[in-house]
Amino acid sequence: MGDIFIGGVPFLALGHHDGRFLRTAGLFAFARRTPSGGYEVLHLGLSAAINRDAGPGHPRWAWAMRAGMDSLLVHLFGKPAEIPAGAPADLETVTWHLDAEVTLLDAQDDGASCDHDLASALASGRS
Repeated sequence: MGDIFIGGVPFLALGHHDGRFLRTAGLFAFARRTPSGGYEVLHLGLSAAINRDAGPGHPRWAWAMRAGMDSLLVHLFGKPAEIPAGAPADLETVTWHLDAEVTLLDAQDDGASCDHDLASALASGRS
């Protein structure tokens, strides 16, 4: 699978431990490869610094590892997003685990660092 889209947002696939190299804000998804070559999302989150949040200290990390996580899908803020011409706004190329969670705001975050339109679009695009 060449292109990964979650709620119309393009993502790049990395190894599940490679988030430690991304010292930037963005969206991240704990995921596992499916037999068909696609990805199943186990958790979707928003972070001001992916290297601090998308690792073993994350509350969903151990659960995701037990569920077979082998990939980290990322969308880095500030990078140009290439979306295919004619693609629907809610383009989705992943499947979702039944127990997947979406966490776009930290309980201690006042929301100042969050793009609320993006967060809303992603949350409503989840199937």
